[in-house]
Amino acid sequence: MKQWRIFPLISCFVIVLCFLIFSFSNISIAEQTSKQKCISSCTSKQEVCFNINTDKRMCEVEFQNCVAACKAEDDSSSSTPENEE
Repeated sequence: MKQWRIFPLISCFVIVLCFLIFSFSNISIAEQTSKQKCISSCTSKQEVCFNINTDKRMCEVEFQNCVAACKAEDDSSSSTPENEE
């Protein structure tokens, strides 16, 4: 009869543990996907720029600025703000 009391406790523990693991693993995937979408957007903007402008250097500079902005945005969102007193 003791087994019937322990089984619900173990089941709840396993369910909560699985929920926590899957919840926190999706956070990092979402951050990577966001960065990849940003860089993909930069690439498509670069292709449009190549089609419009004859100066390819200007397009390359704009692409590098866009990628740098994506990386800066990713770095700022991943860092935690420090408490100031």
